[in-house]
Amino acid sequence: MCSLFETELGLDLPSYSPSVPAPLYSCEPACDEQRLQLTPSTSAGHRTPTGTFIKRSGKATVLLGDQEEGAESPSYGRHGDINGTLLLDESETVTEVELKIEGKLDTTISEGGGKSTTLIKQRHVLWSKQPSAPNAPPPTQLAFSFSLPGTFRDGAENKPLPPSYHVFCHGTPSLFLKTTYSIRIAITRVVHQKLGLWTKTKHILIPFNYVPRSRAHRPILPRPCFFSSVKTSPEEWYQAESTIKPRGSPSQSPLNCHLFIPAGRVYGLKDTIPFHLQISGRISTLRELFSSTELTRVSSAESHLTSTSSLPSFNHTPPTIRVFLMRQVTVEIRGQKSWRNIVAGEGTLSSVPPSMSSRYSPTSDICRESENLDWEGELRVNEEVDCAGFIVANAQVKDFVMVKVTPSGSSKSQFLDMQVSVPIRLVTDSWGDVSTMDSSF
Repeated sequence: MCSLFETELGLDLPSYSPSVPAPLYSCEPACDEQRLQLTPSTSAGHRTPTGTFIKRSGKATVLLGDQEEGAESPSYGRHGDINGTLLLDESETVTEVELKIEGKLDTTISEGGGKSTTLIKQRHVLWSKQPSAPNAPPPTQLAFSFSLPGTFRDGAENKPLPPSYHVFCHGTPSLFLKTTYSIRIAITRVVHQKLGLWTKTKHILIPFNYVPRSRAHRPILPRPCFFSSVKTSPEEWYQAESTIKPRGSPSQSPLNCHLFIPAGRVYGLKDTIPFHLQISGRISTLRELFSSTELTRVSSAESHLTSTSSLPSFNHTPPTIRVFLMRQVTVEIRGQKSWRNIVAGEGTLSSVPPSMSSRYSPTSDICRESENLDWEGELRVNEEVDCAGFIVANAQVKDFVMVKVTPSGSSKSQFLDMQVSVPIRLVTDSWGDVSTMDSSF
């Protein structure tokens, strides 16, 4: 039947045909396709453990599931489920079984004393003999499952639970910080069944590690050369600047120090963090700073690679250029604040030869007023550092990339020591494996 509109205008509606079916979807690109962007799943590379943690104590055995085989203590993540089973021998003597999940933060500084903050305090009765059924036999097995909270009450606010962590800095001032979590099971039994009046409570304490996972929000993309990548993708680098100042010499100009690190400034504990360091200024000033050695030679904790120079070498200690990771632990109690700095990783450092254009330039040193020296290297977190940074209650654990330049004979040098710190955040997981991305991206 034709519509009124179609009749009045004398128009025919176009014919319709079924739509072409959508192409088949595949997880991997075909030979004529490529990925434009890839964000790996947060669970990529992580599997749920299938082992069982076993704790035996007297006439009771505790089994905790989803644990790594052979682990010394159980571990749980954010909102982790504590699943397990309690096995009871001579269960007929049991009158009550109670399970507690506890967590606390203990801090102490020599100036302000100590403070303890409750993080978790849960109580669950797994079984209790009822007066209405005094002859009911107690079970020989009690299964339980409880979820950890993600936050705790800090004053008027809810704050994320901090990970398990322990640090004790000796000396003056001293500093102590420890976050602990545990499962405590209390089993009450009658001592004499005939009398039924005397009871005894047995406690089973199982400390566990709380490891809330966190992930870097952007990848550290592999780059073949800093000089090419900083021109094509400057947004991939974060730049920090400082100056190496002369010691009370107004006629001498300062030197500029530039540190380049991946722009995200959020790195996984297992990441390799590339960096580039550049010191630039007047050639005469650079000669003064490096006069005790070859102009492009540096001393570092991990490398003594050098780039030759036409300048003469003298028998003196070269200036030390050091790039490292530093963890700062801060505790505040009763208005008194104390902090300690801990080296979390030492960087490798090697000099970068000058470019061909500058090395063979016909321009003489007299005509060139300024020059720059370059180094490249990598930073890795020490293996013993297994905890991400956090801020909770009266404690803070923060991380920095540090650059320190110490001139030779520092007290007698014409230059002051230079130190610059760049705040970063260390997290448990890397962004992902970018090596699987297409090279054309």
